[in-house]
Amino acid sequence: MEVTASGLRFVRSGQPKIMGNVPPKNPNFTGRESLLAAVERQLREDETTAVLPHALHGMGGVGKSQIAVEYVYRHSGEFNVIWWIPAEQENLILGALADLARSLGLEVGPQANAAVPAVREALRTGKPFDNWLLVFDNAEDIESVRSYFPNGGPGKIIVTSRNREWERVATPLSVDVFDRDESIALLQRRARGLSTGDADRLAAALGDLPLAVEQAGAWHAATGMPVDEYLGLLEERRPEILELDPSPDYPLPVAAVWDISLGRLSQDNPAARQLLEICACMAPEPIPLNLFRGGRNVRITAELDPVLRDPLLLARATRDLSKLSLVRLDHKTGTLQMHRLMQNVIVARMDPQEREIMTRAAHLLLTTAKPGAPASPDQWPAYQAILPHVIASGAVGSSDAWVRDLVYDMVFFLYYWGAHESGAAQARLAWSAWREQSGDEDLHVIRITKLLGFYLRLLGRPDEAVVHNERALTISRGADIPDEELIDSMWQMAGALRHRGEFRQARELAQEAFTRASDLFGPEDPTTLSAAHDYCVSLRLNGDFTGAREIDEETTRQRELLYGPVNGLTLNTLNGLAIDMREAGDYLGARALQESTYEPYVTHFGETNAATIRAALNLAVCRRRAGVTEGGAALAEQTLERFTTRYGLNNTDALGAAIHTMVERRLNGDLAGSRELGEQTLTAYRKVLGDHHPYTQFAKVNLAATLRAQGDVDRADTLDTEAVESLLRSLGDAHVNTLTASMCRANDHYARLDFARARAVDEDVLPRLTETAGPDHPLTLACTANLSLDRRGLGESEEADRLNAAAVAGLARLLGRSHPWHTAARLHQRIECDIAPLPM
Repeated sequence: MEVTASGLRFVRSGQPKIMGNVPPKNPNFTGRESLLAAVERQLREDETTAVLPHALHGMGGVGKSQIAVEYVYRHSGEFNVIWWIPAEQENLILGALADLARSLGLEVGPQANAAVPAVREALRTGKPFDNWLLVFDNAEDIESVRSYFPNGGPGKIIVTSRNREWERVATPLSVDVFDRDESIALLQRRARGLSTGDADRLAAALGDLPLAVEQAGAWHAATGMPVDEYLGLLEERRPEILELDPSPDYPLPVAAVWDISLGRLSQDNPAARQLLEICACMAPEPIPLNLFRGGRNVRITAELDPVLRDPLLLARATRDLSKLSLVRLDHKTGTLQMHRLMQNVIVARMDPQEREIMTRAAHLLLTTAKPGAPASPDQWPAYQAILPHVIASGAVGSSDAWVRDLVYDMVFFLYYWGAHESGAAQARLAWSAWREQSGDEDLHVIRITKLLGFYLRLLGRPDEAVVHNERALTISRGADIPDEELIDSMWQMAGALRHRGEFRQARELAQEAFTRASDLFGPEDPTTLSAAHDYCVSLRLNGDFTGAREIDEETTRQRELLYGPVNGLTLNTLNGLAIDMREAGDYLGARALQESTYEPYVTHFGETNAATIRAALNLAVCRRRAGVTEGGAALAEQTLERFTTRYGLNNTDALGAAIHTMVERRLNGDLAGSRELGEQTLTAYRKVLGDHHPYTQFAKVNLAATLRAQGDVDRADTLDTEAVESLLRSLGDAHVNTLTASMCRANDHYARLDFARARAVDEDVLPRLTETAGPDHPLTLACTANLSLDRRGLGESEEADRLNAAAVAGLARLLGRSHPWHTAARLHQRIECDIAPLPM
């Protein structure tokens, strides 16, 4: 852009130009020069222009999107980036912006919850490209759509919408019906040989509504019907159309001209008419043509079935629809698309039975196009292509087993793709509909109940999640379902209990699932391996790291044999095994294992994959415990930024990264930044998991260490006291994290120079820590070193020297002489320990 005396003027910057998702140019676009000039003028003056229907002429068929398309093609050379964003469904916006992130070369991966924030930031900063244009087409929900706008930046936005409320937040441009000359020009362009007089009469009958004029022109070009006869047909259709209760969103002229075309189609090609009716039951978005090519095994009607089995007949049917301008074929993308008003007309003309048949047909055709594994990124474009049609067709309400299977996989896709709120909403809709149709004991209902519970845990609603998982488990125990489904219900419930802080109950249930799976299927079965992996999560949270390590080692071996060494399931168990080793005290071995585990995560899944970020967080903790300080703070900040970008801070992954980053900031001297983040993290934990959850106490303990470093010992002592008392109730007095929190309380006393109380706490902790973790655990040695300082402060130099020598020698043997804890013990400095929240 450059500034002239008259204001901003778009110029090409010479950078590469990116243009995507834009609908094909309409070769029959006619007139509208003043409106196109107005768009250009308003974009010069304002960041956002909303192309809206004129208040006097209703809401449909005036050509809002066509004006935006024409503007884009005419001015494509004036922008560095142009991106078209279908905006009627939120998932469509997510998909378009994720595609844009890829086209911009942003290294954020294909997941929407990572790509969308990144692309908004890239547009805001103008890097890698400035001078961009976004078009949000059919943007009806103002607040939802605006939440995806970049916050400023060197670019422009066009919105097309039927919602005139956009006038409040954007510069409006009202689109009226055609001028008569424009109507005549379009009619004569579509129907060569049509006289000006006949075109004038036809335009008058159609109210100069662009969509109706376009349709009438296509009809005349295809049939050559005299205008008088066509006008007579329009008049005949009027009483029937009026019975359909036209609204501003259902213009009478459009309904009338389409009704004529539909009547002719029913006579000439009834299969094409039925194909159109199926499309009307889907979304007004591009429909992949391979959806119909896969229908050769689907039985719908006697007329349509042969067409779906013969590619030549199918091609003829779609060609007939396109010739009459009833659909728009895009041969480049292999799709067809209907106008939403066309859908309204067709649906209004169908009786309830017909609509039920065609909706069911839409569902069945969608099942034939079901992509592969929803966890595989290479399948995500196919899921995105059918997602709007699955939603718009109401597939969640189907009782067909194959359709339910499609919906279930679609909901899982939304999780892996990162559209978690949408996934939870679809899961809830399916759960309600399926329960009403089939009852609680239906297998599909049980599965979607568990999936809904999983989403609720993910979104920070653990109490609600427990209700659903408990329902699924109770029903699973009494229902006639496969054994593996009952086992899945058990360990899913265990996960819900963990998120609610009920670690002991979770361990008992996870153990039951693991034992049952082992007895029924053997140690090599995938069901057993999943139950084993989950059981180890519960063992870790209950402090049994040795038991978890033994099972994880065997699970890793079996998963490597079954899936290979770089499969996500294998790597996930290796990630857990590194935690087992670390928390059991093998800091150096855990770090070495996690370094080797993290590399294939990056290579095969990419740095921005959620599983890779979790592995990076684990690696960061392993490095810190191993005494590796170089790059630790940067990795901590990176994991925090990546998780909060995806989820915000109200998510257990993000909160775990926040605690780690808070510790790193403290260790690197950024006490103010550590305290600020620590206060935010504690508040978020209280909100997400509640005041009494163990992880809320971990946040208190880690924040208290920063407060002590700042000299705010009173508040630190208050937090540590609360944490210890709560952990005693939830985890017990022998849990390593309860003992670590008690060590931090001793540090509070020591900071006040109250050596006697510090000694009392450390002397109480040391034997229990020795019994729980072992005499050679780094935490045991750290407690020994701290106790030596308590004794020295009380004047007991000989005993202090003995304890310190034992601690220094042990830490040197276990961690090396360069480890910060060894250095602190050797220099008679207090050792601060932290608690790392483990994956639940």
